[in-house]
Order: sequence, then structure tokens, then C-alpha cells
Amino acid sequence: MAVELVLSSLQNAGSQDPLAIRQAEEQLRQWEIEPGFYTILMNTFTDYSIDANIRWQAVVYFKNGVDKYWRTNAPNAISEEEKVGPPPPGSYINDFADKIRSRFLRSFSEPENKIAVQVAVSISKAARFDVPRAWPDLLPALSEAVQSQDNTVQHRGLLYLHHTIKALASKRLAVDRRAFLDLTNNIIGYLLNLWHGLHQTLLEMLRVGEEGSNLALAKSILAIKVLRRLVVQGLKRPQDNTEAMMFVDKLFDEAKNLLQARKNINCVLREPMEKYIVLHQKIWADLLESHPYAFVSHIRKSLTFICSLCFTDDGRGLMFQRFIIFCFNILKGILVCMEYKPPKNMIDTKEEATLEAHALKSEFFQLNTVTEICRRLISDYLLMTKEDLELWGEDPEEFACEETGDSWKYCWRPCCEAVFVTVFHEYRESLAPVLVDMVRSSQTLLDPTNLPAILQKDAVYAAVGHAAFDLYDEIDFDSWLTSSLGQELDVKDSNYRIIRRRVCWLLGQWSGVKLSPGLRPRLYQLLLPLLAEEEDLVVRLAAAKALKVVIDDFEFSIEELEPYLAQVFSLLFNLLKEVNECDTKLNVLNVLSYFIERVGVGIRPICSSLLHYLPILWEESSRHDMLRCAILTTLVFIVQGLGTVSEGLLPFLAPVLDLSTDLTQESHIYLLEDGLELWLTVLHNTAKPYNELVNLLPRIPPLLEMGSENLRTTIYIIQAYVLLCPSQVMETVGPAIVAECAKMYPELVDDGRLMILRLVESWIRCGPPNTTQVLEPLLLIVVEAVHTGEDYPVLMSLHLSILSRLILISHSLFSQLCLTAATLINSNHNDVAGKVLDVWCDKMACVTAPERRKLLSLALASLLTTESPVVLSRVYMVFLNIAETLNDVTRPDDSGAIVDSLMAGQGDAVLDTDDIDYETEHDSRKRHVAMQDPVHTVVLKDYVQSQVQQMAQQLGETNYKEIIMNVDVETRDNLLEFLTL
Repeated sequence: MAVELVLSSLQNAGSQDPLAIRQAEEQLRQWEIEPGFYTILMNTFTDYSIDANIRWQAVVYFKNGVDKYWRTNAPNAISEEEKVGPPPPGSYINDFADKIRSRFLRSFSEPENKIAVQVAVSISKAARFDVPRAWPDLLPALSEAVQSQDNTVQHRGLLYLHHTIKALASKRLAVDRRAFLDLTNNIIGYLLNLWHGLHQTLLEMLRVGEEGSNLALAKSILAIKVLRRLVVQGLKRPQDNTEAMMFVDKLFDEAKNLLQARKNINCVLREPMEKYIVLHQKIWADLLESHPYAFVSHIRKSLTFICSLCFTDDGRGLMFQRFIIFCFNILKGILVCMEYKPPKNMIDTKEEATLEAHALKSEFFQLNTVTEICRRLISDYLLMTKEDLELWGEDPEEFACEETGDSWKYCWRPCCEAVFVTVFHEYRESLAPVLVDMVRSSQTLLDPTNLPAILQKDAVYAAVGHAAFDLYDEIDFDSWLTSSLGQELDVKDSNYRIIRRRVCWLLGQWSGVKLSPGLRPRLYQLLLPLLAEEEDLVVRLAAAKALKVVIDDFEFSIEELEPYLAQVFSLLFNLLKEVNECDTKLNVLNVLSYFIERVGVGIRPICSSLLHYLPILWEESSRHDMLRCAILTTLVFIVQGLGTVSEGLLPFLAPVLDLSTDLTQESHIYLLEDGLELWLTVLHNTAKPYNELVNLLPRIPPLLEMGSENLRTTIYIIQAYVLLCPSQVMETVGPAIVAECAKMYPELVDDGRLMILRLVESWIRCGPPNTTQVLEPLLLIVVEAVHTGEDYPVLMSLHLSILSRLILISHSLFSQLCLTAATLINSNHNDVAGKVLDVWCDKMACVTAPERRKLLSLALASLLTTESPVVLSRVYMVFLNIAETLNDVTRPDDSGAIVDSLMAGQGDAVLDTDDIDYETEHDSRKRHVAMQDPVHTVVLKDYVQSQVQQMAQQLGETNYKEIIMNVDVETRDNLLEFLTL
């Protein structure tokens, strides 16, 4: 590996020739584990005579290498000799002043900023492993650089220090945290002085308009970034550090000075200046979040600072949007901070800072102050802007898109709404009358040409919607709805679309808070015209969202919506076809699918148009996986609503299911969960094993192998197939499914094992004749589990149920399983069978379900005629369990005759269905299987009587009487109530 070859490859890596780039990248990838490679890279990017593009490639590869190979125990790690030590024998490296760490510390004169950033990141990645023990001279070198009189050296020193401190602050081990705390205490003093000097120099240069202020600003930004980490993360109790607290306090005054200076600077400096001002605010916000008690002494000054700028005329022209957002975040943080809220009994508060903070808040937020804040928030910050109206006109779908999650921390409108809600909630008693008064004065219809008045009304209505829960006792929404709100919707002027949209949203906000059930039909009557095609698109989207909220209520009644079903569906469907953006289609489809879910089977007569459109939408959304997820969810609800009518959709549904469950496709990451849910729903609502569904069976084994959170649904799908087409399942994927289940069984928790055991039991009940042979790996697990007797009752109950069904099918199957199990554990066949029966009789008392107790008793009774010494030696325990079960499952009927309560037709015992709130074909199949089950077709006492009589014939009178006479008296008396012995 010669230096010239490396330089050539770096040059080719930055060329425009794709072939040359691939070859160079492959060559560099081979060299990255070679000794000396990173020294060559460092010598390359620190040689200012080399072309900047080659140096850029070198430093990027160097940074990536440090990330992967700097750690001492990393595979192919960079050797300590290459970092600091003597050259290896025969090395091409001749100048060992060029060892990596030393060369780092002499790279403060880098002229290219983008290269300097990469160097800084490289240093920080190395420092995260090496500082302080392996690289003690890094921080002293950085300290010396940041105090240099050379502007470039000082700038680079601050850049490197910033990234290094950022990396060290991210370490979380206790020893590393202690080291960072010690480091902070050592350097914070001189860095505070350094920042103060840089900041004052910047202000002076801005005042006189001196050239070079951009560099001074860049250095000030880096210095305050370093201090932000040190103050917030490097001080255990910042309030104990006087210098740090003076620095934080000083930032409020300096931020005002910077806001004043920002008005007069050129456009080039405006963005970095705003960044610098926001960094001041980030320190306050971080301190408030991480060290609320340290922020107590700054509460009064911060509130004064924020309110004097944001809620008075003094701040006009000084502020910018990002600054206001951070101001509001800090205001919200102070109001909601739990450390600033004392308990109701003030005596219980041990933290004096809590009392101090509460007192400061109470002193500041007087009635006139919170009233003014509330009015200003509504009139200035909840008001739609000129930019909002322009966006509405140019791109209505983008305008209607709502931010979610933590967007209030960064986005303008969610931030303003969040701070209003917080302020109003904290001071509801004081502000509720103010807002109610504003509502009353806004209820009259406005001149549609008076846009400012319309915007003010929109802001007031927005405030009422956001504060709905806090205004529950203050506003009679029923009266408001039937009077002025309905009239607002009748005004069709273009400007009035603003109010129509807001009223739609308001209906959604209040419908779940305070609306009489009798007014719901009126709500539908108001919303439906707003979904019509001639209405503004933004208003229609708002009406659709409001409709979803209205029907998403526990008091929703399908009967109230029934007269409007066809109209609602048609309007939502037309809206879905009309919108173009993926996010908008997603939102409308969510509304439509939720509507279909709530309506249920009532959707059958009206959804044919959607069924024809969804295949088109599916094709159009090939690049939008989230939209396809929404389509899958909609299809689930449609199939549930249509029942067997959905079988006509199989030509469309089968390819959809195939793609959604294909693990070789990247889209499965998004589609799999919803695709499995749709697959299961289709199976539940299909009457016959259509080829389209049978052809999907090969998808199941890979899904089982993947396991994870989709295992439950996959098992349910297999169960549905076992009931729908047991022979096809066994012929195609049966062995593969059994193998995967047996493989994963030992690793599963109890819930997972229960699912597999229930599947095994279902398979035995309705599988083809060879089912037990295919299931042998899982049946051996069952025998082993019963043999050990260690599983908890629910699992043991299923184990015994499975063995019972095997015995009822054929005694030889059970005997063969015991023989195989005995061979595997190097034991005797009779010993294994005997231990299984011992555990069975011992654990049967833990089986509580009457159906399973009867099943187990039928199996035990069937063993009485096997003439096996294993059974006869335990016949007394067998009789005891049978007697107890007879007591449980028999009862007198109306005429006094004793009947088996589990026989078909006796109560609801046969209705063995899942927790599904609607009837499906799957339920019918389960009922059919249950109707044929021995539990529901065989009378237990009659069967036991028959088996006892046959046993007496087999044993002879003498042996039989001896056995009966040795049965304990209580058990014999119980049996005599039902049997003739």
C-alpha cells in the first residue's frame, strides 16, 4: 500500500465516473484494516498543498475509520503503535512526529471549514475512548488553542473543543460522569471569561460595523455551545456554582442586546445571529428541564423577559418566530414544572425551592397579567397569518395537514396553541370569564368582507375549542350549537370559509365534552353539507375529521346515523378520490375506515363504489407504504362488514395478502401486521377453501420462523386454516409448521406455549387421519411435560386434554408415544406411562373447566378396559377423579332425572367461540366441530357404566369384586349415585 496509490484512489472516489468510484471505494474498503492506512489518510488531509477534494475524501474515510476501529478491543482495531508508538519494522512511515494523536494536536490551522468539522468529529470520537487516561494532553492543547491570539487557531480550537465536550458529555457510566464533572470544574471558569470577551468583542464589532464580525459571531456561537454542555451536564448542582448562575442571569440582558443589534445587521449575518440568540434560550430551557431548582433564582427574570417582549408592544420588530417558540416553551415549562407545585398541605413541602418558585409564580401572574397574556395569545398568536391564508389558497391539502407529537416544541401554531392551553388551564378560574365574554361578543354574524374581524373570531373560536374541558361549566354548547354556530355555517362567502372550517373543528372538539345525545342528528345535518363537492376543500377535510370524532364516542348510536349512511359514505368516498397528497388520502381513508368499522354490517348495501376504487388506490400507492397500511385497515373493516359477500373480493385480496406477507419484500416492514390482520379476517369470513387462500399457505412457515410480535396472529391464522381446510394444510405445510413450533416451543413464555397447544388440540379434533403422525414432535413435548409434572395448571390442563383426545382416538397412539418418550430418556415404557398417569390423577384437581374435566374423565374411563397393569394398579385414583367429575357435570333436570349438563342442547356449552362481537363463518365451523366433540356427544355416566361393565367381564367376578371392595368408601358411595357397580 503506497502513498501514491492511496492518493489515486481518494481522487477516483471523488470523481464523476461511476465505475471509477466503485473501484476506488472497493480498494479503500480493503485498505481500511491495513496497518498504516490511517496515518497516510492523516498525512493527506493535513497537507494543505493537496487538492481540497482529495483532502475531503481522506478526512471522511479517516473519520469513519476512527468510528469503527479506534476502540482498542474492536476487530481490526488501529494499533497503539500507529496512534502513538514507534514504527513497526520496515514501515514506510519515516517521520514519527506524524503519529496520529500528535498530528491531531497540530491541526488548528486548517483553512477549509468543512474539513475542520470532520477533523473535529474525528477528535471527539477518539476522545470518547481515550480521554482522560490514554490521551491526557488533548484538553490542555485545546485550552491553549482557544486562548490563542490567532483567529483561525482560536476558531478551530473552539470547534474541536465543542465536539470533544459534546462527546464526553454523552457518556453515561458513573466513572465517566464523575470524570466529566471534574473536567467541568477545572475549565468552566476560564471558558466563561473567554465567552464574555468574545461576546463583548462581537457586540462592539456589530455596533461599529467592523468587518470580521462573522468570524467573531462564529466563535461566540461555539463558546456558548461548550458552556451549555458544561453548565447543564457538567455541574451536579449548578445553583452552587456562583459563576455559572451569574452567566445564566447575564444571558437575559445579553439576549436583549443581541435582539437590538439584529435589527441593523445585514442578511448574511441574520441567520447565525438568530442561532446565537436561540442558544441563549436553549441554556435556560435545558436548565429548567434538567435542574429546575437551579432555575428558581431566574424565574422572575425569565418571566419578565418573556412577557415584556411577547405580550407588549415593546417586542414588536425585535423578535423572530424561532425566538418566540422558545420563549413560549420556557413559559410553558415554568407553569407545568412539578417541582414548582407544592402539595395542598404546604407543611409537607420539604424543598424550600418549591415554595420559593410557587411564591414567585404567584407574585408574577397577577389577574391583570394573566388576563393580558390570554388576550394577547388569542389576538396575536392564535390568529391566522397572511402566510397561512396564502398556503390555504395555493396548497389546501398542505394547509390542512396537522402537526402531531412533540411538534409544539418546534412548530409555530402547535406551540402557540400549547402555551395557550397551559396558561388557561393553570388560571382557569381567572380566565374563564374573560374567554366567555369574548365568545359572547363574537356570536353575531360578521360582514363577510371584514377579513380582520373574521380572523379575530376564528382565533376566539380556536381558544374555546382548545379550552373545551376547562369551559365545561361555563358554556352551554347545546344552545350555542342550535343558535349562532348553525347560522355561521350558512354563510357561503369565500372569506367565511375560515369560520366554517373553524366551526367544523369546534364541533369535533366539543362533541365529546358537552353535547346532549339528542342533538347528534342535528350535528350530522350540519356536517353533511360541509362535505359536499362545492364546498372549500379545507372545510371538507375539517368536516371529515370532525365526523370521525363525533362517531368515536361511547354514546354513538348507529340508529341515529342510519338515515344518513349512504350520503355520508358517498361524500367521504368522493373526497377520498378528489384529494391528491398521500397524507391527505391517508387521513380521509382513516375516517372512512373508522366509519365502516362503526357501521359494521350496515355497510353492505352502500360500499360497492369503494370496493371498485380500492384496487386502483392500491396500485397508485405503490410508493406509499403508510397509505397501503390504511388501505389494509379499511379492508379489514370492509370484510368484517361484508361477511361472506367479501369472497367476491378474493381476486384482489389474494395478491394484496401475498405482497403484505412476503418477507423478501422491503414493504413487509410496514404492511405485515395489518396484512396478517386482514388475512385472519378474510379466513374468518370465508365459507370455502378457495384456491386463492390455499395458495397463501407457503407464506406461513417463514412467518413462524420470524416469530416476534406477529406470532399470535400467525397462530390464529393457522387455526383458522385448520378449521377451514385441514387436509390441505397438512398436505402442504403441516410438517413445516410442526417443525417450527417444536423448535420455538422451549424458548416461548407460557402464553406462547398455550397458543401452540391450543393449535395442536384443534388439529387433533378436525385433522385428517395422519394428523397424529405429523404432530409427533409436539406430542412428545406434551408427554415429556406431563411426565415431569412441572407446568402451571393452565398448561397442564391443555397437556392432559391433548393426551385425552389421543387416548379416545386410539390407545395404541398413546402407548406408542410413551414408548418413544421412554426411548429418548432411556427409561422403561411402563415407567413412563405410569408416571404420566400418576401426574394426571394428581393434577386433575387443578383442571377447573368442566368441559376439560369431562374430557379427561372420558379418557380415563376408556383406559379401564385396556387390561394394562399400569392402569389397574392406579384404578382407585382413576375412580376417584371420575367420581368427582360426575358430581361436577351432572345435574337434575326439571323432571328430576339426572342429565349430563355438557351434552349438546344443554345450555350454551357448545358455543365455543372466540372473543369476537359478530358472527362469522369461522364461528360456525368451530360450533360444528364442537357439536361432534365427545364432550358434547357422549354422556359421561353412561360411558363410564359401559366401561365398568366391560372391565368386570374382562377381570372376572372375583378380581372385579376385590377391586371394587378396595375402593375407598366415599368414592364408592359417590359412584353409586350414578353407576351400578
